[in-house]
Amino acid sequence: MGRPGPLTVTELTQMIASTLDAAFPPLWVEGELADVSTSTSGHVYFNLRDGSSQLKAVMFRRTAARLPFTPENGSHVLVSGKLSVYEPRGEYQIVVEEMEPRGIGALQAAIQKLYERLSEEGLFDQERKIPLPPFPSAVGIVTSSTGAAIRDIQKVLREREAGMRVVLSPALVQGENAPQSIVDAIRLLEDHGDVDLIIIGRGGGSFEDLLAFSDEGVVRAVAGCLIPTVSAVGHEIDTVLTDMAADVRAPTPSAAAQIVAKSRPEVEATLRHLMSGLVSSARWKIENARMMLLAAQSGLVPPQHSLQRARMRLDELGFRMQNRVRTTLSERGSHLSRLDGLLASMGPESVLKRGYAIILKQEDGAVRGSEDV
Repeated sequence: MGRPGPLTVTELTQMIASTLDAAFPPLWVEGELADVSTSTSGHVYFNLRDGSSQLKAVMFRRTAARLPFTPENGSHVLVSGKLSVYEPRGEYQIVVEEMEPRGIGALQAAIQKLYERLSEEGLFDQERKIPLPPFPSAVGIVTSSTGAAIRDIQKVLREREAGMRVVLSPALVQGENAPQSIVDAIRLLEDHGDVDLIIIGRGGGSFEDLLAFSDEGVVRAVAGCLIPTVSAVGHEIDTVLTDMAADVRAPTPSAAAQIVAKSRPEVEATLRHLMSGLVSSARWKIENARMMLLAAQSGLVPPQHSLQRARMRLDELGFRMQNRVRTTLSERGSHLSRLDGLLASMGPESVLKRGYAIILKQEDGAVRGSEDV
């Protein structure tokens, strides 16, 4: 008996689909949502996962429109549906007909608790932020050496003609070993990079792909970095804890390059503006000084006129002094005459002229009583 004829891929896929359909009636599955995306047609695609496995899932527009809430990454849900095979890719999936929320997913809950604990420590306080240098000469980049982030950053720097030295400190950006790799790359730049600021990030990815940038060790390394840091992880809608710990958050790696590097035309325009302002200020000061000099010159008096005025002033003061002396002497003479008259009227000679006598004792010239007379 010969072996059966080979099956085509389509035939095998159809057999698997039929087997799944017969073996698995509609069922309920509990898990955490990941990689949620909505197509232009309105269908919602996502993964259901637990600690060890994940299952692809799709919810068609008709069902998604009835949901009282929006499915989000990290949400813990209970879904009802039927297993099927997506034949073009040979992937099995669950077609979801119902979905009920089951609270926040375990990973997001853990990250939220870490955020709250580090926030209480003040790790995200605005007072800790270091301002970025306006014209850095060297920038350090912590990212994958083969990822899209480094290419995007270098492209922007070239286009802006920033003339900035780029120092790449390569690191793993996802997976179990990524957190320690990122921490080591940051410390390497701090100790030996000789850079003015550091960009830390990667391109877009799923929720799990970005977990390394919410690791506690990475967050503490970013917050404690003595060099200004820019967090540029994923796309604008992605948020990780390094975004809050860094001195500046950029929505994408390309945006980070635009933030740290002013383009040559921008710098030249700024310099021209400053130069124009400086020239205008100098001209104004020179013109103002010239006008003040002219005003001073118009008010100058010939020296001989000044000398004549001084002499006239001296003569006037001399006359005033003479009049003051004469007045003072006259006042003092009158006062002296009054005192002299008063003294004469009260003196002994005036009394004797009125018939009085002075009796003197022969021995000592003193008369002390009637018996001495």
